[in-house]
Amino acid sequence: MKNKKSRLIAGVLAASICLGMTAVPAGAADNPLSQTTAIDTTEGITISSDKISTNNFKDTKYNNPISSDFFCADPTSVEYNGRLYLFGTNDHEQFEAAGPDVDNTYEKIKSMLVFSTDDMVNWVYHGEINIGEIAPWITNSWAPSVVSRVEDDGLTHFYMYFSNNGLGVGVITSTDPVTGWTDPLGKPLISTSTPGLKDCPNPFDPGAVIDENGVGWLSFGAGKAANGTDYMPGSARIVQLGDDMLSFASDFKEIPAPYLFEASELNYINGTYVYTYCSDWNDHSEKWEYDCDPPAGCGMVYMTTKTPLDPDSWEMKGECFVNPGVSGFDYSNNHTHMHKFGGKWYMFYHTLSLKRGMGITGSYRSMGVDEIEVDEDNVTIVKGGGTKKGTKSIDHVDPFAVNLAAELNNTADIAYDLTDPHAPAVVSKREGSWFSVRDVEFTSYGEPEADDIAPELEKTAIDTIQYNITVTSVDKDTTVSMYPSANSGKDCVGSADITGTGKYTIVCEIGSADGLMNMGYFKVDNDAQITFVIDSMTVNGKYDIDLSAELTNTREWADGLRNIWNGFSDGDKVYYSDFAEFRYIKSDDAIELFAAENITSGSHSNAPLLEEPVSFLANVKGNGRVEVRLDSPTGDILTSIDFDSANKFSTIENSEVAAIGGTHDLYFIFSGKDISIDSWIFAKGDTAETVLGDVNADNEFNVADLVAMQRFLLGNGGLKNWKAGDICEDGRIDTFDLVQMRKLFMAE
Repeated sequence: MKNKKSRLIAGVLAASICLGMTAVPAGAADNPLSQTTAIDTTEGITISSDKISTNNFKDTKYNNPISSDFFCADPTSVEYNGRLYLFGTNDHEQFEAAGPDVDNTYEKIKSMLVFSTDDMVNWVYHGEINIGEIAPWITNSWAPSVVSRVEDDGLTHFYMYFSNNGLGVGVITSTDPVTGWTDPLGKPLISTSTPGLKDCPNPFDPGAVIDENGVGWLSFGAGKAANGTDYMPGSARIVQLGDDMLSFASDFKEIPAPYLFEASELNYINGTYVYTYCSDWNDHSEKWEYDCDPPAGCGMVYMTTKTPLDPDSWEMKGECFVNPGVSGFDYSNNHTHMHKFGGKWYMFYHTLSLKRGMGITGSYRSMGVDEIEVDEDNVTIVKGGGTKKGTKSIDHVDPFAVNLAAELNNTADIAYDLTDPHAPAVVSKREGSWFSVRDVEFTSYGEPEADDIAPELEKTAIDTIQYNITVTSVDKDTTVSMYPSANSGKDCVGSADITGTGKYTIVCEIGSADGLMNMGYFKVDNDAQITFVIDSMTVNGKYDIDLSAELTNTREWADGLRNIWNGFSDGDKVYYSDFAEFRYIKSDDAIELFAAENITSGSHSNAPLLEEPVSFLANVKGNGRVEVRLDSPTGDILTSIDFDSANKFSTIENSEVAAIGGTHDLYFIFSGKDISIDSWIFAKGDTAETVLGDVNADNEFNVADLVAMQRFLLGNGGLKNWKAGDICEDGRIDTFDLVQMRKLFMAE
């Protein structure tokens, strides 16, 4: 769990960002909590289940995509003050301009979106960086790469390199990852006419890195050079940046990247430069001159060197991240970003999963992230792919510190008030709107959680496969049959009668087979035209494996799942989950099941309950009710609270919160339209009075409030040498003062 002191001050900061907060006494319940189940603790009607929105385009079981509200692609990230800031191409700008059923052609995009997290599962949406306004000379802005460093003025400076369409690279700078971006050059940093740059037809898709010596590097390039071939296009380039990060300190040198398509990126690991790029869509097996397997079409490939300006020094390492279509999503272009955060390595990427959840045809992309395995000693990356499940939280949310409402995991019918983009408010669009927060820990086990221990998988016979499908279009009643094939060559048929769009299941009896030749293709009766998505497979009645695979007979190439002819290497995962994997075994020429004998759910039902009363407080604006439900939008009600604060944000309190223990996902349900919430807390004892009374008694945050905060912290073993003047020399509180206060506190 996060350090309690740092979470307390972070909570005070989150609460105090919104000025004019109305304080109320704590008034915590006098009697200890005794209930063992969640109940509604406020008199009056509840929000009925049939009114709760189902317009969540991201499945509540999963952490991907990162945003449930905005289309965004081509990720890059940078760490700052303990948070990871994520940036990407604003596909949502194209979506709003062109419409949901028009293909994404990118020409309307002139901005980036910004998100941030400190736990990798709950993300704050900070809004957009409007590059078209900052640098009006651009044609478009795509595929950012962001780096940062502390400079002579003591501030952290951020440099965002971006694709100006396919014409070149631009750069903007700021001392704040969210706001304040400016154009230092007033023109492209790189174009086809840049002096010294030769034979690079499309000098775009930049990848930037700063090495251990503080030296900046930039890679870019695409297209086929004059003497290039399909095998070696010859257009990847790297250059050393000048001290100002806005000029060049070397000649442009080629990186000999076979089958280069686009999506350059640079990392620096253990004294080694790592170049990553997306290969083209061709078959790469016919010509491959390296001691590693050739990449599949549009897969991410990586190369390494210790001397980046020497083209002969680059070593091919192979594919590191497969195309989304190979890992169960729709096939799409591919663009990744690697980042180490909280001691773990992550791969950011994009898929079409949000578009799929929304049920639209336009190819708008959404960002995801999964943990990857990186051997830093040998600078190798274990090949992986994206998942719907996504990452695990690197830290539980502390409900006893003030939390930004906008730091969330999922939403349905939610908008954002970006008056302060550092601390947005969440706004309901209708009755039954909701947002959720993942992994809120009220009490802990004291023992490692079961789902933190990797299960041992053993080869297992395949008895049944149940395909869980959603029919998205069908032109008449029909019967759909699935045909997985055992490794003996026997088809194992199962069918379902289809009477319209909706969810169905198809069960195939495999007959205790050792393996499969084919994971399943389909046929339909009556010459019906159908499109359906296999959402998941349930294997042997207990192993759930997510697929999100669209099958259709309206085009030739989407009528089946994977099979032994798909070009797998020995041991490759075909489809997988935490507790079961289908792997291709070359010696048997079969797809075989490896599964855990026992499945543990990681339930927190035996965690202890809280030992003292807590009060639920939130900073809200509007008229109505907020209900807090456990673990699903229609789950048990933990607490609810009514309010009438139509014109300004006010702090509301409910001192009768039901007994609670363990770790839960919290769902905040709104009773009506235009209700806003910017922060929330479950306060113990006099915490509420401290946060909302002593600090902000006059409803206007100022230096006196900082002094009161200092008194409280000193009385609780907090800061010893801190004084208000250190933070607020100009007598005015702003976001940077708050950040600095948190830095000073954590330093203690």
